[in-house]
Amino acid sequence: MTVYEKEDVVKILKNKKIKVTPNRLYIAIKLFNSTDHPSIDELHQNLIKSGKRVSFTSVYNIVKLFKNAGLVQEIMLQNKIRYDANITPHAHFICRKCEKIWDVQIDDNSILNREDLINFKNIVEEKLSGYKVDSVEVNLIGICKDCSNKNSEA
Repeated sequence: MTVYEKEDVVKILKNKKIKVTPNRLYIAIKLFNSTDHPSIDELHQNLIKSGKRVSFTSVYNIVKLFKNAGLVQEIMLQNKIRYDANITPHAHFICRKCEKIWDVQIDDNSILNREDLINFKNIVEEKLSGYKVDSVEVNLIGICKDCSNKNSEA
């Protein structure tokens, strides 16, 4: 995983023509370095715990700004809207026990590949005549390796 330093984040925001403010910088650094797909509330709580004084409304507005600029994607996981700074095509594995979320890469060398998803999208559009599919989200739900090992030890 890439670690985003302050200088990296400033460049990213400026490239998207987003004015760099202290709150935007704090939130971007936290969100871009997050692997747990936080909700806005979780991100807000995380910022408060790290000593940043920022309102919930500010966090909400800034995350929406980042979403509209294409810096993060909004995903529905576990009946909650969450945000993911990994905007490359990927799926998610969600553990039913510990509720952690992992990214599952989509490329030619992984379990899932882009071509399979494009074919799936085309099949769905064919079956649902007249409908246009903009995106396909894949969520794999099960029990992670750590939780499986804990169960086998018990």
